[in-house]
Amino acid sequence: MLLFTRGFHVGTRSLARAKPLKFGPTSSIKLREPIVPTHKNFDVSPDHPLWAFFPKGNETEYSLREPGEEIKDCRAWTMAELRRKSFDDLHKIWYLTLKERNMLGRETFYVHHISYGVKFTEVDQMLKLTQKRIKQVLLERQTAMERAQTMTEEISEYLKEFEEAYVNATGDLIPSFNDKLVRLQYAIFGIEPSLEEYDLERDINVKFVEGLSFVANVKVKRYLKNHDSDALELPLNGVMEELPFLLRDTKDAIEEVKTLRESGNSVKLDKIDVFPFLRNALSKAMEPEAVDLQN
Repeated sequence: MLLFTRGFHVGTRSLARAKPLKFGPTSSIKLREPIVPTHKNFDVSPDHPLWAFFPKGNETEYSLREPGEEIKDCRAWTMAELRRKSFDDLHKIWYLTLKERNMLGRETFYVHHISYGVKFTEVDQMLKLTQKRIKQVLLERQTAMERAQTMTEEISEYLKEFEEAYVNATGDLIPSFNDKLVRLQYAIFGIEPSLEEYDLERDINVKFVEGLSFVANVKVKRYLKNHDSDALELPLNGVMEELPFLLRDTKDAIEEVKTLRESGNSVKLDKIDVFPFLRNALSKAMEPEAVDLQN
């Protein structure tokens, strides 16, 4: 019985072995010509997003930019410049910087072993510094907004201290104080640093009117202290006289207020008329700016 079982297993294994392969005539087999591995064998859409990382888009013929097209000298955006930009402008600067860094990174990959590859690295460091500063500016704005929202009881005292410091600031400190004023008017009153950022229906509110009054008064008080104290009689007559100080240089704003008073057109508006007046005036002020941007 055991011998029979053993023989059965051996026979099964021998029958399960693969049979030798048999090939038919190979003369009838036709092989295609080998495909050369080149980019010309692939169809790339001219609208492919990655074309944005090449200097001439989908018309680019070479991996590297021509000698006349490369960036030789550049500098990073300063903190003061970035603080004056709107959120949309910071967004654009960030992604344009990121795009340029990607282009430089691709080119540096090819030329890192060549001496002038160091130049690309230096430019990339400047772009990287710009991105770091954009992050810092956004962090400053977020911190300022959070502080303004949580320190409501201290805001009034802070504004008084800032007004005194701003009015009495020396000439070398006024650029720094002007930057602080831009950040303050946005953080506390929601006044955008650029006209094109205004949503006239949403942004023109009670806070905006309060901020307009504060900004106008600190500017005119500083001007009168450091120039002719009789140049303009205070107080300002409501938003009609305060708005020029937001839109124009302090000296020009004072001349505009004088003209309004001399012509008898300076009136203190009723509360119900304040918002419509501001929306209309800002809308007209934004039109020339939009034309300048297009040109």
